[in-house]
Amino acid sequence: MWVANAKERWMNFYQVYLASLVARLRGPQAGALREASEGAGRDLASYVGHLGMVAADVEDALALLNAAMGVADHLRVSVEGSVLEVRIHKPTCRMCPSVLNGGGQPTRECPLYGLVKGFLEGHGAASLEYAGLEPADGGEWCVLRYKLLAARLPRAAQAARAR
Repeated sequence: MWVANAKERWMNFYQVYLASLVARLRGPQAGALREASEGAGRDLASYVGHLGMVAADVEDALALLNAAMGVADHLRVSVEGSVLEVRIHKPTCRMCPSVLNGGGQPTRECPLYGLVKGFLEGHGAASLEYAGLEPADGGEWCVLRYKLLAARLPRAAQAARAR
């Protein structure tokens, strides 16, 4: 049963609820889910701001989101040219709706694709466009790709982007 996978990922009750709920929204509702996730991300960014928490850049904002929500044990952020990639460690992702079938593979129903965009934009860390319909499979990682329109980037990423 899929709850064994949830236990292995140390998912809390809210995360199990969210993954279960999202997994049941398939087909035409996937677009509405992304829009709702993006809005929730903006609301979370607003809440974080009201709590007085401020992130210096995109990487810092995502670390803040992960610390607050326990999305996964490992996130990676990279920028190449005008593409922002956020990598979510599949074996430890606690928001994945496909954990229900034991697959943990990227899916159009991924709530993180919209959540990350909404949070980064709502926090003022970046302005983004989706670079695809769903996250990509990067082996042990789900890869969320965005076209970077504007961002506050860490110094190393700024240097790489300038090349």
